[in-house]
Amino acid sequence: MKKAALMFSTLIIDDESAARRILRSMLGKHLASVNIIGEAVNGIEAVQIINEDKPDLVFLDIQMPGYTGFEVLQKITHQPNIIFTTAYEEYALKAFETFSVDYLLKPFRQERLDMSIGKLVSFGRKTEPPGENLKNFLRQFTEKKPAAFPVKIGDRILLFGYDVISHFEADDKYVALHTVDGKKYLTDHTLTNLLQKLPSNFIRVQKSFIINKDKINEIYKHFNGRFVIMMADKMQSRIVSGLTFYESIKEELGL
Repeated sequence: MKKAALMFSTLIIDDESAARRILRSMLGKHLASVNIIGEAVNGIEAVQIINEDKPDLVFLDIQMPGYTGFEVLQKITHQPNIIFTTAYEEYALKAFETFSVDYLLKPFRQERLDMSIGKLVSFGRKTEPPGENLKNFLRQFTEKKPAAFPVKIGDRILLFGYDVISHFEADDKYVALHTVDGKKYLTDHTLTNLLQKLPSNFIRVQKSFIINKDKINEIYKHFNGRFVIMMADKMQSRIVSGLTFYESIKEELGL
C-alpha cells in the first residue's frame, strides 16, 4: 500500500502583503503537502501564533516590525520547520541551513520554492522545542551592538554615541541621522540594514523612521491606529507612526 503523503500545517509570516500573497499563490501547487492555516504581519504576532497553533512549517521573514525573525525563534516554545524568506544575500544565510529546512531569497521563484518543499517532504515532520545550539547561534544577531555609530563625511569618519542620536529618517536616496542637538547627517545605509546594526533601544515606527525610544518626550494616540511621537530633541521632532507598526510600538513601549 502506498504511504500517505505528509500534510504540513503552515504559517506565512511577513510584513509585506505582496510577499504573503505571492507565497500563497505559489504554494497552490503543493496542496497535497501544505495546508496554510494563517498569516502574521510582525514578529510579535508570529510568536503568539506559533506558540498557540503549533504549526509544522513556518515561512519566516527575517526583518519585520516588533521582533526580527531571529528574535522570533528565540522566543517561541514550539519549534516548527523553518523556511526563511528574505532579501538577504545568499552568503549570509549559508549557516542557517543547519537550523532550518531552507531559505528563499526575494523575489521568489516557483522552481526554488518547489525545491524547498521537496526538501521538507524528504525530511518529514520534525518539530521540537528550540535547542540551546539554536539559541546560542541566534544570540549573535540580537546581542548588544557597539557603543558608537560611524558616519563617513569625505575622508573623515565621525562617531556618534547612541545616546546623542534622536532618530533616523529615510531622506530620498539616503538615510539621515538626527542628533538630539538638532543636527543632521546623511548616511549610506538603508533603514532595513540599520536595524541589524543598532542596539535594541532603536525601533522602527514607520517605513521612513527609526527612533531612539530613550529619547521620546511624549506619545499619544492618533486616529486610525497610529501614534504621534514627540522626540526630546532640539527640533522637537513630531513623528506619526505607521499603521502596521501599531502593535509592535505598544509592545516595545509597554503601552
